[in-house]
Amino acid sequence: MVAAVSSSVNWTFPPEPKIPPDLLNWAEDDLLARLLTQRGITTVQTARAFINPDDYEPAPPSDLPDMARAVELIRNAIRQQTPVCVWGDFDVDGQTSTALLYSALQSLGASVCYYVPHRLTEGHGVSVNSEKRRVNNEKRTAFDEWWAKVSVQQSAVIRHSSFVARRSSGLFLTCDTGIEAREAVDLIHRAGAQIIITDHHDLPETLPPADAIINPKRLPPEHPLRELPGVGVAYKLVEKLFQVSSSEFRVSGFEFQTRNPKPETLLDLVALGIVADVAVQTGDTRYLLQRGLETLRRTERPGLLALIEMANLKREQLTAEHIGFWLGPRLNALGRLGDANQGVELLTTEDKGRARILAAQLDALNERRKLLVDRAVVQALSQLADTPSLAEYNAIVLAANNWHPGVIGIACSRLAEQFNRPVILLTLRDGLLRGSARSIAGCDIHQAIKTQARLLESFGGHPMAAGLAMQFRHLSEFRQGVSAALAACVSRAKASLTIDALVSLPELSLDLLNTLQKLAPFGSGNPPVTLAVKGLRVQREALFGRARAHRKVTVGDQSGNSAQVIWWNSSDLPLPGGEFDLALRISKDTWRRAQDARQLLWVDIREVEATEKAAPRQVIDLRGQSDTSAALSESLQFLVDDPAALFWASDALPGVKRLSLNDPDLARGEKLVLWQAPPGGDILRQIISAAQPQSIYLVARPSRLDTLPAFMEHLMGAVKYALNRYGGRLQIAAIAAAMAHREGTVRLGLDWLVNRGKLRVIVKTEEVWVVRADNRPPRSDSDELQTALLELLRETAAYRAFIRSARVEALLNSE
Repeated sequence: MVAAVSSSVNWTFPPEPKIPPDLLNWAEDDLLARLLTQRGITTVQTARAFINPDDYEPAPPSDLPDMARAVELIRNAIRQQTPVCVWGDFDVDGQTSTALLYSALQSLGASVCYYVPHRLTEGHGVSVNSEKRRVNNEKRTAFDEWWAKVSVQQSAVIRHSSFVARRSSGLFLTCDTGIEAREAVDLIHRAGAQIIITDHHDLPETLPPADAIINPKRLPPEHPLRELPGVGVAYKLVEKLFQVSSSEFRVSGFEFQTRNPKPETLLDLVALGIVADVAVQTGDTRYLLQRGLETLRRTERPGLLALIEMANLKREQLTAEHIGFWLGPRLNALGRLGDANQGVELLTTEDKGRARILAAQLDALNERRKLLVDRAVVQALSQLADTPSLAEYNAIVLAANNWHPGVIGIACSRLAEQFNRPVILLTLRDGLLRGSARSIAGCDIHQAIKTQARLLESFGGHPMAAGLAMQFRHLSEFRQGVSAALAACVSRAKASLTIDALVSLPELSLDLLNTLQKLAPFGSGNPPVTLAVKGLRVQREALFGRARAHRKVTVGDQSGNSAQVIWWNSSDLPLPGGEFDLALRISKDTWRRAQDARQLLWVDIREVEATEKAAPRQVIDLRGQSDTSAALSESLQFLVDDPAALFWASDALPGVKRLSLNDPDLARGEKLVLWQAPPGGDILRQIISAAQPQSIYLVARPSRLDTLPAFMEHLMGAVKYALNRYGGRLQIAAIAAAMAHREGTVRLGLDWLVNRGKLRVIVKTEEVWVVRADNRPPRSDSDELQTALLELLRETAAYRAFIRSARVEALLNSE
């Protein structure tokens, strides 16, 4: 075994806390009492409320300013059947807020519709420029039909170019947005309509003149509602609305009736929004998340059930981690790359078939998002390789003209983590460099950007993230100015890891897990518990997973105790060769059927003694070969009969041994030939992790299967073969490897065939589908899946084309 590179993360240990005796007596566990004290929970009363939502007394909705006024306006709109428009935002918090308010108002009998602006053409907030609206015809028609119910004033105001000023006599209800919409509020009022703003973002110096503004930032810092995200604010409004008795709505012959008389049925949406928005878990925010997770584990919402099935999760075992890593990213991908109105439709539809279509589209968009992020990261690393001095600034500031603005924030985060310094990525749009910034702990990137305000067209954000726009000619001066502003904090910055407690291997038991789970759910403001065990050595390892990208590492101490630790995405990383200290986390294993299964998760190591380091991997670059068929016969023919050589290819290459990620007997090889470029950086990592090659031959030939006709012809051939030979059993990983495509692309192609009426699904898991031939009329919305599949194939082809010219060093650094 070779040595792992010593961790650059600084381990910190909290000082020994002074635990109150009554808390210790109540906890009946030293570690639990210590962890509560370290989190600032020092009384029995606060501990009870923190751990058990039944012991927490939520704050009344009326504590929020303007709540009474907002409820009055909505009640009047319901009585008078005044049209109500819920105006949301495109992230998960905005989508869930919109879905929650729309569902609640529908059940209260309101005449209501919803609208979420498009990220790229309208941006955050209440759009007031009709020329920038870009929604599909269906959504435009639905919106205009709603507006048709509104009486139109015959005044000069109606001729204003703003689309919101062309209508009147309605009620706008924003969620997760609007706190800075002064211009829009003025135009809405001039058109004769009213507006209620519900938001949670920081307050401007002067509030807009809305009819009501519900924002928890208007409360004192210590108030339990202060950290509510947008969906939490929306829920408190709905909670107050539902407290109104039905008799109060019997006006002018209209009788109020509810289909969902309890607002608690909407808490599954609240849990999604809280986790995805990384809201601070304190006060009512934590309480709503606890209740929301309980509701989510029982949800019958068709859209969520389809999304959960698509992510191969078990509804009854869902945790905050599942939202953060599997469900949230799929909804976020829609807001970044598509029309977030479809996310609201997914969360509100009662049509199970429509829900499955939308969930498949979200899955495809999430795969496309991965491709776009990979491409941006590799291109950024290529710039740094070409000009190393750019990495010497206190902030890495890079620009390109082809980065997708919806994903560069994610790319910034990955690079900031890799380089441990702030990163700003900019892309050219509408004649300006526009982009995102992400920072590291202790560095206020928003304040640093603000010091360069004279160079900027616009900017905004908070200490850890920001957005900005500037003229291209100011790029170099901006880079130098931001770097100077960050000099002090970057020089002090060092990645750190807080160790909550030292334990021994025998202490890592199910009892310990049950103790720590009392502190869950974990997240912002309540980080997961990190433990450390000293003086360990590696005893053995085993790869697992479809791509064999993960490790199960058995570690032992000097007393003969041992334990198995899971190290995710580590198969291409060196193991420690000597004694080391291990930082780990313990969690419930939700992938097994056993109710009492627990797993240990590898976090970081500190080596006690350094040993030899891994030899660098050799890359033979054959991308410049003009005749690729000759490249195989002349440059690679000697590898055809080599038992240690594996090929990643979709082309027919007689005699070669193909890499099969789902076949452990063929997974490893000293030599790896990338005949086709992988469809994404994550697949490249899986391939290298599975093969563990000493040498990589990079050919990166274009794939003919990146067009829809060729892709579907090959996929249908694979289906026919499975029907004839294996009773319709399809191994998704094997088909994806044979086609040199993502598994998600294969699943989307199969979904399209099902919706076209060509196939019927008998069994469906993430790894295996069992299908039968069918002959049904296609669904009316199957074209939407075709569009999603085309987009994914185009992005895959673009990524492969990019790989054919990217720097090898950047590719390897990104993997």
